[in-house]
Amino acid sequence: MAPYRETKGDWIAQSTVARAISVRVFVPLAAAVSLLFLGEAVFVFLHGTRSDGLTSQIEAQLDELGVKPSTVELTSQKALRVRHAIAAGDFATASQISADVYAQSRIQAWRFDPFESFVAAIFVATPPEFASRLDEWVAKDATSALPLLFRAQYSYNIGWDKRGHNFSNETSPERVAVFAEDMKKALADVNAAIHADADNPYSLYLKLRILQGSGLSQAFAAAFADGVAKFPAYYPLYEITLSTLQPRWGGSIPAMYAFVEKYAGHAPQFAPLKLLYLSLYRHLLSTASVECNASGGDRDQTTRCVVAYMQQAIAPGLEQHALDALQLYDHTDKYEFGLMAKDIISDMLATTDADTYSGAILQLAATSMHSDTQLKERNPSHNDYIVDELVAESWQYKGFYANAMAKYKEALADAGQAMFPTEEDKNNALALIYERLSEAAAQQHQYLDEIVYEKAAVLLGLKWDEHYICHGYYELKHYDKAVQACTDAIQSTDNSFAWYWRGEAYDQSGREGQALVDLTKSADSDDGFSPSAAIAATMIYFNRNDNQNALDILNKYTFLYDPNRTDKSLVAVAYNNRCYAYMQLGDLKKALDDCTQSLKYGSIPDAFRKQQELVKRLAAPEKRS
Repeated sequence: MAPYRETKGDWIAQSTVARAISVRVFVPLAAAVSLLFLGEAVFVFLHGTRSDGLTSQIEAQLDELGVKPSTVELTSQKALRVRHAIAAGDFATASQISADVYAQSRIQAWRFDPFESFVAAIFVATPPEFASRLDEWVAKDATSALPLLFRAQYSYNIGWDKRGHNFSNETSPERVAVFAEDMKKALADVNAAIHADADNPYSLYLKLRILQGSGLSQAFAAAFADGVAKFPAYYPLYEITLSTLQPRWGGSIPAMYAFVEKYAGHAPQFAPLKLLYLSLYRHLLSTASVECNASGGDRDQTTRCVVAYMQQAIAPGLEQHALDALQLYDHTDKYEFGLMAKDIISDMLATTDADTYSGAILQLAATSMHSDTQLKERNPSHNDYIVDELVAESWQYKGFYANAMAKYKEALADAGQAMFPTEEDKNNALALIYERLSEAAAQQHQYLDEIVYEKAAVLLGLKWDEHYICHGYYELKHYDKAVQACTDAIQSTDNSFAWYWRGEAYDQSGREGQALVDLTKSADSDDGFSPSAAIAATMIYFNRNDNQNALDILNKYTFLYDPNRTDKSLVAVAYNNRCYAYMQLGDLKKALDDCTQSLKYGSIPDAFRKQQELVKRLAAPEKRS
């Protein structure tokens, strides 16, 4: 009887990677965790190559792709320089770059570009010293709007990270209280930023996002009114308000319809606001999924529930309005329309229990964008690359990764022939497709391809997901190369996922001390790999028969026992392993409690055995009396 740990399984499913420039954040499915335990171990080795010519293979495949290094600096790279400057206390550099990006930004049809993506890219990662550095910056330049705005964004992000994204009744009061304090700080800073510079539309959008955390309120309504009075053409203000009118935030379906009719219904025929009708359809679908999943039941029941809900929720005329909105493709900037349509339809595709509706919208979008959704196109190389990406994404959500790769490759070809406003826009689009190919390759255990595709993305200037390279080397069991690639990712992007994979590479190559350092940093980062990192660190101690240090880690990271924060299979592992530690240290009552808890979240056979033995041992003194 021994502690368990999880194998890596589908590692993509464990990370929630926010791409710096992507309009869409790929939200993976829940982690598929298989269990591995010591003493009676079943080790799963994923196939790979140990060829001494691995580097040559990678270089040859990369040459075949014909990717040319970017000759322009992407917005995400400028954001990275700002993040590093802030972390180093170099506020002059941070101010200069940020001011330049802000000065170049304009309200487009659906976004304030490039400032929105610039801010997102800065805060895709935040080094530990970021909070104190932002305080220093604000103190040194108290009348400047940008330091205040950035500190507001930091408080907003960190508040949601601490709270989690579950409903209030599924979130501990302690987390809710901390969240409220962070939102209070964020609101004070964004108000100060608006006072210092009333001409930045993003500040008003961020204010609405901050206020959304408390649901619909008079303050939210007033902030929206102020925002659209100042910037009537700034679409994100309308989008965040429509989202907040969902029942989950205290709104209602009639209120959503009334809002869209007020602003989109009376807009000119081909005005960007018409896209609110498509977004309304998206939010109705999301609401249906939330309501139906709350009632429990299996997938088939949930799907039937969603269909019934949507039949009631879709008012006469909405589908036609959504179709009319998609016709904007021929009457506006196709590049800008594609980005916004991708954002909305991707959200629909993520609602995997509503395939009937999301699939229908995808087909309508493809038709409106003069494209084909078939796996093998009748007329190849004539699709809009956005449609290719969306079709690939739909296959990826269904688990058909080979089909997803085929469509991503078509997206690559179509994007290569498409017209883009700038070289940066084209490089960014191509790099994002290469990253998706890297994901799909990893999901099929094609680790050499995973490395090649991510290296292509990096050549084009998009570096955030550089940890895919070190993961590929790790799975191919080239641990020294994995360590170096992870180190590169850490140094260039502050990527916390790379701490995890470097820790695993150190562990597998016998460098346990260095592994513990990295795994602890990963666990402390509170990202998608934190639970796995904490478990991996305990296993190092268990392998040394150091049960006390293993127990200390298991008690330190309380998120291991929160099923709203950690996958239930991992919760079962954590309870089982703490049961083992307590058992070895002689605290049999606590051990029994933990084994019993483990069995509530999973069916680990060893937990049954330990539970039975503990019951016997605890009852033994009574039998002798």
